[in-house]
Amino acid sequence: MPKPQLPVYQIQDFNAQAQKEQYFYLSSFAAHLQEHLFIREPHKHSFYIVLLITQGKGTHTIDFKKYEVEPDTVFFMAPGQVHSWELSDDADGFVAFFTPEFYLREFPHKELFSFPFFNTLLNKPVLSVTPDEKHALVRAFQLMQQEYVSKELMRSEMLSRYLDVLLIRLTRIYHAQENVAEVQGGELSLLQKFVILVEQQYKEHLPVTAYADQLNVTAKHLKEVCKQSLGKTTNELVQERLLLEAQRLLVHSGLTASQIAADLGYLDAAYFFRFFKKHTRLTPEQFRSQNK
Repeated sequence: MPKPQLPVYQIQDFNAQAQKEQYFYLSSFAAHLQEHLFIREPHKHSFYIVLLITQGKGTHTIDFKKYEVEPDTVFFMAPGQVHSWELSDDADGFVAFFTPEFYLREFPHKELFSFPFFNTLLNKPVLSVTPDEKHALVRAFQLMQQEYVSKELMRSEMLSRYLDVLLIRLTRIYHAQENVAEVQGGELSLLQKFVILVEQQYKEHLPVTAYADQLNVTAKHLKEVCKQSLGKTTNELVQERLLLEAQRLLVHSGLTASQIAADLGYLDAAYFFRFFKKHTRLTPEQFRSQNK
């Protein structure tokens, strides 16, 4: 029997409040876990997530990296990431889901990608906070929760503004810690646009010049910004994205290694096998066996 495809949950699956595609969902984490038991198995989402843990322990695996779940921890998820939980029965906190359309309707001039914790290629999806910071975040979630269950005029607009304040507060905390990429100004904007292009086009195996042309910069400048800001080459960033997708498909789909190679744009499956083993020290089938 072929392995079923990895579930990709839409925000509508969680009874989110909606206006067309502009969805928003908010819940205590304990209630969320109890009401949606299916989320404990590996799955993807098509929306953004902010989760504040206030109590409980366990592990949270995001794209094959395992993080400790403990009080005063915030997790962030961007669309397309694969994750799963192993949690104690007393796990609690607050969780918010939202689509890009919900946020950008009120803030069309902003980019969710500019928040460091949603930039999955550059920064970590987890943040530890102090008791004082947690208190402020809990208050922010409580204000959103009060508005979420109300039927007041312009509720959606108010929720958008509360969400923006929460994301700004989290960004301040995130930037004060060591796990944020130290990139500023025009270089940050260039990197953000480059990573967006990589996400859209990584299967096409484009040369650096093709990305640079789309960004209206020289290939040399793009290479220098990546190397100086991230310590990685442009090719390494593209290869990391290809490798991540290969790992996702090996573990969470029933495709053969040769089919995965074709899906990722490799005309020669043998070349894909060599690429995969070079970066993981495992053959595709060995990686699949070890991560079942």
